[in-house]
Amino acid sequence: MNKPIAPKGNEKREAVASLGGYVYQVYQAALAWLELDESEFLFLEVAEDFVKAAQNALNAVQVKGTSNVVTINSDDIIASIDSFVELRTRNPQLTIRLRHLTTSQIGKEKSSKHRIGDTPTLEVWRSISRTGDMSPLRDILLASKLSQQTKKFIVSLSDVEFREDFLRRIHFDCGAPEVKFLKQQLHATIIGLLQARGGTASQASECASNILVHLLEKSTQQTDRFVDRASLEHLLEAATHVPVNRAQLDAQNELIAKALAASIPKSTDLVSSRLARPHPVDEVPLPAAIAQRTALISSIVSSLEECGVSWILGAAGVGKTVAARLAALREGGNWASVNLRGLSPDQVSDLLSTTSNLIAEEHDIHGLLVDDLECAFEPHVVDKFLNLLSVCNRRDLLLLVTAPRPAPSDLLFVADLPANIETTLEDFTEEDVQEILTSLGVGGSHWAKYTFIWFPVGGTHNSR
Repeated sequence: MNKPIAPKGNEKREAVASLGGYVYQVYQAALAWLELDESEFLFLEVAEDFVKAAQNALNAVQVKGTSNVVTINSDDIIASIDSFVELRTRNPQLTIRLRHLTTSQIGKEKSSKHRIGDTPTLEVWRSISRTGDMSPLRDILLASKLSQQTKKFIVSLSDVEFREDFLRRIHFDCGAPEVKFLKQQLHATIIGLLQARGGTASQASECASNILVHLLEKSTQQTDRFVDRASLEHLLEAATHVPVNRAQLDAQNELIAKALAASIPKSTDLVSSRLARPHPVDEVPLPAAIAQRTALISSIVSSLEECGVSWILGAAGVGKTVAARLAALREGGNWASVNLRGLSPDQVSDLLSTTSNLIAEEHDIHGLLVDDLECAFEPHVVDKFLNLLSVCNRRDLLLLVTAPRPAPSDLLFVADLPANIETTLEDFTEEDVQEILTSLGVGGSHWAKYTFIWFPVGGTHNSR
C-alpha cells in the first residue's frame, strides 16, 4: 500500500507564522498600508536583519530572536531618515510614509548628548510625535550623523510641520512586541474593506495572509520597496472576485445581502448619538464661566506628554469633562469624542470597538476623549479599551479618559502605564467659586463664601 502524501498546509500562513515574534513589524506595515489614502505611498526601509528574517519566513524557516539593539545613531536608522527626506525632496507632489523594519530592539544611546533624559531617543521620537517640546529632539537630530540635506530639511520645518510631516510619517518597528491587538485591528479593518466590496468576513483570514506575505516579499526586494492604494485594491479584488455566470452572481448577491444585514449590529443610533467625529478643539463651546484650575490642568497635560494618556477621575459634577476639554485645548488640533455615560458593559464594549475602527480611518486627528467611562470593568470592556489604546498608540493619538473611579490595576499593568496617569478632581474650592462668580460679573468675595457654604458645589456645577 502506498504511503499517503501529507497534505500541504497554507504556505502563506506558514510563512507568516515562521516570523514568530517578529510578525509585529509586518502587522504594523499592513495596518499602515490599509490606512493609506489614494494619493499616499508607504515605503519600507528594511534593515538587513529583517531582510534575512523575511527570507527565512518565506522559506518556512523559523525566525530566531536577536540580542541586537539600534539607536538614533545606528547607520541603518540614519539611512532610513535620510531616505525619507530624499524621497520627499525628489517627489514633493507625493504624500510619503516610511516604516523602518528591524528585528533589533531599541537601545539607549551611550552619550547623554544623544538622548533626552534617560529615555532612548527612538522612544522619545514616538512620544514627541503626539505632544511635547520638540526642540530637544530637533537639536539631537541636527547634531547627529544625518546628511546635510536632511538637516537643512529639518531646519526648514515649522514646529507643526516637524511633527505632522516628519516625526509622524516615520515609524521604527523594532523588536518583538505583543501583536494581539494589532491582529484584531488588522482583521477588523480587512473585514470592513471586504464587506464594502461585496465580500464576507470568512474571506478575511486568507486576504490577511496574502497582504502580509506581499509585504514580506516587498521587504526582500532590492528596489521598489513601496506599496500604494492601487496595489491593495488588487489584493482585495482577488479576495472577493469569483468567476460565476450572471444568474449565480445575482443569487449569491442576494444571499450575501441577507447575511450582511443579519450581521450588522443594530447600534447605529447609539453610535451616531454618542460618537463625535474629529473637529477643531477650539470650536467646542465651554460653559460661560469656568474655574481654570491651572495646576490640575497642567497635571493632565503632563501625563499626556509623558504617556500619551491621561485618566481624569472624580465624582459627578466636579468638572471632569471641562477639565479634559481645557487640556485638549492646550494641545490643539482636531479631537474626536465618545460619551459612555449610563451605558452597560456590553454597550460600552461595542462602542469602544466601533470607536477603534473609526479613528483608525481618520487622518486629520490629534486626540480622542473617552467621556464618562463609568460601567463595570468586565474583561471584555478592558480588552476593548486596550485595543483602543493600541490604535491610539499606533496612530500617535492622545487619549483623555474621564471616569468616576481609578483605572483598574490589571489594565495599567497590561498597558504598561504608570499610576500617575491619573489626576483626581475634588469638589470646587472657595477660590474656584470666586473665579466662576467673577466671570459672571458677580463682585465681592463674600458671595463666593456664601455660595461655597450653602451649596454642595460638586453636585451643582454641572460638569464645569
